[in-house]
Amino acid sequence: MCLSGCAFSLKQKTESVSGQTEPVSSQQQVKQDEQEMVQPEKNLPLEGKVICVDPGHEVTNLREQEPINPYSSETKEAFVGGTTGKNQTEEQLNLSVGLKLQALLEKQGATIVMTRTTHESDMTSYKRAKLANEKQADLCIRIHADGSTDSSVHGMSMLVPYGEQLASQSIVEPSRLAGEYVLTAAIKATGAKNNGIVQRSDLTGFNFAEVPTILIEMGFMSNPEEDALMETKSYQDQLAQGVCDGIIAYFSDQKNNE
Repeated sequence: MCLSGCAFSLKQKTESVSGQTEPVSSQQQVKQDEQEMVQPEKNLPLEGKVICVDPGHEVTNLREQEPINPYSSETKEAFVGGTTGKNQTEEQLNLSVGLKLQALLEKQGATIVMTRTTHESDMTSYKRAKLANEKQADLCIRIHADGSTDSSVHGMSMLVPYGEQLASQSIVEPSRLAGEYVLTAAIKATGAKNNGIVQRSDLTGFNFAEVPTILIEMGFMSNPEEDALMETKSYQDQLAQGVCDGIIAYFSDQKNNE
């Protein structure tokens, strides 16, 4: 027995074009509810972008020579150890920040090409540049830290390719622009001293690049205060986030100028 005011066991009634009401089946109601729940997906800011993340240096016993630029027979030592801090090597720092950056960029929709994900590697600078070229990366970001005989020197800088020896002159302007965006964002994220943009013509990783390529020097491991900061997870997180923010800003600018 149903008392006054009891409701249909079915969800609701809908009104037909004729003005009469027709009961809605439970199956129809579920379908309607599902349609209402579907929201258009927002495109992630780096969706469709291929980014090569290159944590500098490696652990290896190999001894090889590699070319300096495509137009010269001159070679140099392929594997160099990098600088070191009190409790970590540059190789270790670069890899730690590189893996953090990989995760951040993937969350923003990018496809990431890593030149290495372990400490041991046989990837020379020449091979790293070739990998980014082969994957047709939209940007290659090389991650490094600095050292100096003067322990008071500190701060962050951005190296960019320049010169007639480059395999492709077309990378100069986008590399410079990307470098400016990434350096600005990384400085903002960390509060580090800004040592500016530095043009380099002597780096194999630049000279064989056919895609926009930049190299960030995150700080001086020879400076006790900066070295101590770069040991911490929180500062490494800030470094990675700053680089990620700069990359997003760079591609946003590129899209706006298309």
